[in-house]
Amino acid sequence: MTEKGYFPPFKSASGGIKELMLIYNNYGANWTPMDALPYVAYLDNLTKEPVVKDWFFDAFLFLALLSEKGRAFDSPQRATPAIKEDWQWYINDLFRPNRQLSAFNEAYKIAKPHLDKNNKGKVFVMIPNPMDEITEFGLIDGENLDFSSKDPEEATRQRFKAVKWFVDNVIEQYRQANFDNLELVGFYWVEEMIHFETAGETNLVQKVADYLHQLGLKFCWIPWFRAAGHDIWAKVGFDFCIHQPNYMFNDSVPKERFEYVTKDAKEFYQGIEIEADPRVLESVVARERFRDYLRAGITYGYMNEAIHGYYQDVKVFGIAAYSEDPNVRAIYDDVYKFVKGTWLEGLK
Repeated sequence: MTEKGYFPPFKSASGGIKELMLIYNNYGANWTPMDALPYVAYLDNLTKEPVVKDWFFDAFLFLALLSEKGRAFDSPQRATPAIKEDWQWYINDLFRPNRQLSAFNEAYKIAKPHLDKNNKGKVFVMIPNPMDEITEFGLIDGENLDFSSKDPEEATRQRFKAVKWFVDNVIEQYRQANFDNLELVGFYWVEEMIHFETAGETNLVQKVADYLHQLGLKFCWIPWFRAAGHDIWAKVGFDFCIHQPNYMFNDSVPKERFEYVTKDAKEFYQGIEIEADPRVLESVVARERFRDYLRAGITYGYMNEAIHGYYQDVKVFGIAAYSEDPNVRAIYDDVYKFVKGTWLEGLK
């Protein structure tokens, strides 16, 4: 890694994106076109019916943490690891008619007549973690996969076989869906750390990266604050990495967290994640804590200099967009200012 400073917007390595919104479609999460619209477009709420005023986020990362069976896609710490039937459920859910991906495609159709520029949304899709705790994943090409091997080559072979099956299926379903307003740009490694102790882990990530690159697709990652491997993300094959400050979720974390995360981001050529959770819909304190991310973007320069990811639980910004409470609605407006580079307030 020779580059220093923040990973900037619009680089070819990221597929030319600037603002990557995380769209969680965990089991039970339904995204309709009207849910998707306030992310695709900035909505004015000065009238009873929302009015499309501008384009908003340019890229969307579709991911889930739990399947319909309550199994985890990212880590055994969350729940029992997801197996093939869960991975298949996620693919099926992602391509449900008029929901999830389709809903975002429809939202672009709603927004287009109101705006000059003919935008398309850039899409990333998660790759579930083939966890080494899994001994019976399910059949792929007649082989019931077992990810628990301590032999690095065998572990990599079996885990990669599952990932390739998943990627190929997503690509085929995407091709059949024929979305006219979305572009599949790449995939995302959903586990937020590299398990160096797991046999073949770094080889697996590199093999996945190589496969995606053969297909002309990008590979991205969003590790938690100083997670294992965050400093070698390029070496294992990711095209870009967005670093999580993890300031929002723990009130004991001081504002100095932004100093540390931005120092790392500039040292290791990373973007920065903006994080909200449902408390911002009800708590003045939580709203101000969220705004510290925007303020730090001024103080530490990442508002304009870095690529951004956005975590907002499931639909927080959309709920804010449609809210009649001006204090809640202001969250949506402030994020828009940040995206447009017109937010002016620094950290105090």
